[in-house]
Amino acid sequence: MVLSEHQVLAWLGAFLWPFLRLTGLFLTAPLYSSALIPAQVKAALVLALSACLAFWLPNLPPFPGYPAAAVYQGVIQIAIGGAIGMVAQIIVSAVAAVGEIAGLSIGLSFAVLQFREAQGQTQALYDLMLWLGLIGYTVLGGPVWLFAALSHSFQGSVAGLDFTSWAQLADFGGVVIASGVTLAAPVLAVALCVNLTVGLMTVFAPQLNLLTIGFPTLILAGLATLAGSLVVFGGAMQHLSELAARTLAAMLSHG
Repeated sequence: MVLSEHQVLAWLGAFLWPFLRLTGLFLTAPLYSSALIPAQVKAALVLALSACLAFWLPNLPPFPGYPAAAVYQGVIQIAIGGAIGMVAQIIVSAVAAVGEIAGLSIGLSFAVLQFREAQGQTQALYDLMLWLGLIGYTVLGGPVWLFAALSHSFQGSVAGLDFTSWAQLADFGGVVIASGVTLAAPVLAVALCVNLTVGLMTVFAPQLNLLTIGFPTLILAGLATLAGSLVVFGGAMQHLSELAARTLAAMLSHG
């Protein structure tokens, strides 16, 4: 049996197109890109999922035979997978931003942890809210619909994302600041009220200074407000997931 070059490239294309996009997805998506998962496990998952998609996705084109074209398409496919994963990463980052903003507003930014998911030391509240965002993302089925979005991206063609798609991803990145400030607004309001109250108290009673009364009151009031506002985070996560799904649908409109 003699195999032609076209047959070999067709078999390679059936596996390499999903493999490269999954590689990009595992570089940026929450949980998939976690440093807590060994690299060997990630590689095994990418290979297994690529094999599944190779049998399930119909009519994938052959992979380019020229080295320059193959490298170019490899970079493009990894970038597409990374863009899909970045949409989900923005959701988790928006929730984590609440902890960072709240920590700065109540003076708890000095409490830092050496978290394995971060490059350096991060605020304790940031880490807690990051884990909350990851849990909410998982409960809402984020890893499943993200994989479904990547599978759907092959329905039209294997072409790269156009400029409009990248612009939509950049616009969706504003959710990190907008949602972070909105969800942290109760803590910011309480911090302002406590600071104003303590400031007035120190004018009339100088012995009640900022160090003995202000900081403990500010931290306790801020943490209590943050804990009380957690009841709205379920709806916020669902809203962010819907925004992410619409963003992915717009980015992958060709698929």
